[in-house]
Amino acid sequence: MSEPAHPPAVVVLGAGPAGLSAGLWLKHLGFEPWLIESQPTPGGMQNLNFLPNDWVLGQDGLTGPQLVERFVAHAAQFGVRPITGCRVGEISGRAGAFALRYATADGAIRQATCAALLIATGTRYRGAEVLAAAPGFAAVPAGRIFYGPYAFADLAGCAGRRVVIVGGGDNAYENARLLAERGAHVDLVLRSAPRAQRHLRERVDAAAAAGACRIHAAAHIVGLDADSAGIAVALRSPAGAAELRTDRIHVLAGYAPDTGFLAVTASDLRASLRRDGQGYLVVDARCRTGAAGVYAAGDICNPVFPSVVSAVAQGAQAAKTIELDLRAR
Repeated sequence: MSEPAHPPAVVVLGAGPAGLSAGLWLKHLGFEPWLIESQPTPGGMQNLNFLPNDWVLGQDGLTGPQLVERFVAHAAQFGVRPITGCRVGEISGRAGAFALRYATADGAIRQATCAALLIATGTRYRGAEVLAAAPGFAAVPAGRIFYGPYAFADLAGCAGRRVVIVGGGDNAYENARLLAERGAHVDLVLRSAPRAQRHLRERVDAAAAAGACRIHAAAHIVGLDADSAGIAVALRSPAGAAELRTDRIHVLAGYAPDTGFLAVTASDLRASLRRDGQGYLVVDARCRTGAAGVYAAGDICNPVFPSVVSAVAQGAQAAKTIELDLRAR
């Protein structure tokens, strides 16, 4: 009697919502998913979503870490457990026969071979690069500038304090709204036209009309000077030069695709992975990249609607596409 065939392996790079969803679906579809995560814990950017989220159907009021806890526990019920703290050293091969070498958290070098590769590495928030060119930036103490999700970590502690927010998207406007409601003195610095949803803009505009927030349009930070009393922020805008005094700066200038894996991807594969002008991977409607056998899901390929719900859905879509493609061979 012949031995049962071992399930085909699929490597998933990244164990955020997209990767975990794909892993669960791949397992149910009869594959052996290998979820390889660079961070010490799975969950991706959701681990930094400190506020309750009322937008996820059936999961209302949960913070990002609470959502991650549920996702990880669900996947683990079916034996899908991410390998965390990994550093990928090489990705090579072709459709049906990929090879990936990586170092585990304890320094051991491992190799995985797989029939398909799914990229779900997500995004990273824009950090120090946003202000690095401003004179005086290097002298500002690290505890005075908060980047990305960390700008939401201690909203109550900002009551009565002066806060400069740099950014014009949903997160920047939401941060301005929440801080104004908590009694902070907010200056919102817009480097370009605002991109936030209308309801957020309306609420911040109302806060500005009430004197709780000032909005600086088409403004650029051209200098920083920190002392014991706070930070002097020099602005330049069509309205002229201005100086703001603040206790802290919140940088909420958007996200960038996490494409670090490209540095260790074989040149022939890398050349086939098309990217848009912002660096996001380009995929078709079924999550296929330009490289045969390589797929992508989640925020790494979705600059239009990056979110936990779209990532979970696209992870499932990618898994189903992999199943259809591999079964057709």
